[in-house]
Amino acid sequence: MTMAVESPAPGRRVRASERALRIALKVIQDSGLPVDKVCISGGQIEIHCGDVDVSKPKKKDGGLKQW
Repeated sequence: MTMAVESPAPGRRVRASERALRIALKVIQDSGLPVDKVCISGGQIEIHCGDVDVSKPKKKDGGLKQW
């Protein structure tokens, strides 16, 4: 999702909110995504997530042999 961001008035300092960063990282953590890198530049926050390993679920057959 891309949102339009208004540019601040000249001479006004903009910085990333610690609260916004904590909320974003909490949501990513709750979804189980690994975070590779976090870049903060002024009011912009970039969060780079790693790949999710998809492994086959092990077949649980109770230890019985197929016959």
